Amino acid sequence: MENSQISPFSQFLSKIETKSNARIRSLHHFAKKLWKDRNYAPIDIQHKCLDSWEELTSNMDCKIVPLIPVSEDRPITNLIFGSGSFSTGEFQIQQYIKVKQTVPNPPVTLQGIVSNKSVQHKCEAENLHKRYDVPLALLDFEDWYHEFVDKLEGNPIRATRYWYDRNDEDRPSLAELSRRFKIRQNEFHKTLGELVAHTFPQNTSIVSARGYNFQFCSNIFPHQGQKLPHINDTHPADLSFVDKASHEKLYAGWQSGAVAKMMKDGVHDNYRGSLIDVDYMDSFSQINEVDEGLLLALSEGVQIDRHSESNSESDSEFTALEIQKAMKIIDDYFYCTLEPTGLLLFWGITDRPVPVVYQDLHGNPVIIHQKAIVVGDHFHSGVNAWGKNLDPDLEELKKLLNF
Repeated sequence: MENSQISPFSQFLSKIETKSNARIRSLHHFAKKLWKDRNYAPIDIQHKCLDSWEELTSNMDCKIVPLIPVSEDRPITNLIFGSGSFSTGEFQIQQYIKVKQTVPNPPVTLQGIVSNKSVQHKCEAENLHKRYDVPLALLDFEDWYHEFVDKLEGNPIRATRYWYDRNDEDRPSLAELSRRFKIRQNEFHKTLGELVAHTFPQNTSIVSARGYNFQFCSNIFPHQGQKLPHINDTHPADLSFVDKASHEKLYAGWQSGAVAKMMKDGVHDNYRGSLIDVDYMDSFSQINEVDEGLLLALSEGVQIDRHSESNSESDSEFTALEIQKAMKIIDDYFYCTLEPTGLLLFWGITDRPVPVVYQDLHGNPVIIHQKAIVVGDHFHSGVNAWGKNLDPDLEELKKLLNF
């Protein structure tokens, strides 16, 4: 097919894939040098970071603790949760395979995958389980709901939805929302947790939320007591933008809806996704805290020329769904490589709130007091989150390790 016959979006996506592949190669190259060539162990990295963090906070009223604690007597383990196509989850599985090809002793072990949907309800978890021979814990929510709650309900997921915008006119009563919350978090997730504990008896260090459509709660990990795993999730918008007065995230929301919000504001030339820390939603009082986790990383994002007049089919005509598809390639795939390569072990978090710089709609600084993220020996919080400028960010880690 001649270039003139290829759609503008296909040409654009091809460029995005080239950029994405280069960024991911950089992560794998660093990982090979770290874990194979220099023969570091995860505990060595933790000790190196702890030493630098002690120096960083010598004049501050806080300490920095590891985002993912490392122990000498057990491996670092990862579970991937998903509910649909599992496209990012599959990519992450592939990165584990790739690391294993170059690093004799990989820093993180993939335990398996967990899902609340079966293949009959359009989830790919079972197919990935067979394709890659990875263990699977699966409890189909719709089947469970029909057996234990209401066998006649046509849409169990909609019937148990409890997150609504505060101003949504269709928002049910608090009593009804509480009932729905208990069904998902206290009843279903308790049963799923028993299956997770049976399938993966060894403690999990990291949970990767890759399209899991329920909020996490401690009932999923009953066997881990107080040592609950760190959870991170990809988000399809830049969460460094906040409301100047309320400090609420401007672009919370689901899938392309978050991108659409950015497009509607009409001021953005770059659309980038976020990697966020996820809290456990154990209490009904937390139902308004979706997408409120700490910002762990930002990626390069998708550059859109809003002002182009040279092309009648310019970048500015791409839909929110098309931009989200490109963001998945350049951003989500980048985030999905952080666990397999072990780079996430460089992340630390302050034990108490400190001033962190975010930005308003027009890029002006907004100071929020919250726990801050540190990567290696540099603070990387808010607008300065790690990954946006990958080459200098990796250089910082190389200098820390005297590469």
